[in-house]
Amino acid sequence: MNSPYPVIASIVEGHGEVRALQGLLSRLVPHLVPGMYADIQRPHRVPRDRMLKKEHLEHALTIVMARAPRPTGVLALLDSDDDCPVELARTLQEHAQATHHNVPLVAVAAVREFEAWFLAGAAGLAGRAGLPHDLKPPPRPESIRGAKEWLSRQMPPGATYQETAHQPSFAAQFDLDAARAAAPSFDKFCRDVTFLVTGERERHD
Repeated sequence: MNSPYPVIASIVEGHGEVRALQGLLSRLVPHLVPGMYADIQRPHRVPRDRMLKKEHLEHALTIVMARAPRPTGVLALLDSDDDCPVELARTLQEHAQATHHNVPLVAVAAVREFEAWFLAGAAGLAGRAGLPHDLKPPPRPESIRGAKEWLSRQMPPGATYQETAHQPSFAAQFDLDAARAAAPSFDKFCRDVTFLVTGERERHD
């Protein structure tokens, strides 16, 4: 069964991203390519240590490519933590190429963690979930260790950031343009999503 529009499957490492990424991609596609629609499938979760192993990534790709409608592209997303995001993305790309060379796949490693993108686009979260109405992003958000803890510190006493509770709603609200300007890994994510839905690479200066 072929689809008349792009169909994006994704492979993620965390429970929060299973819900958050689907909503983020549905929001991001028409933001990046006005008028564009894509079928965003539910992410398939693979723990980080397994995702980085060729045989487990191969198994995950086999599962998502068996879906109907068949995906036209796959996005693999994980946190870089203390590792090099470029090397992590390259490893995933090489593993995928070795076993599923005919599958358009992009790999993105969020610098530090997914929540660093929320810090970069924090202005869009102002007044949400108890966050201050004048919330401002920190300088160099991707350099911060503990983005989740930074978000918790902005919340009222006794409240903390909870990944599975807050990640989907924050993904629907953070400032996309500000995040793209302040977080290079989110900019790469946006460029890769554009490629999945258009087949064309944006120029990257």
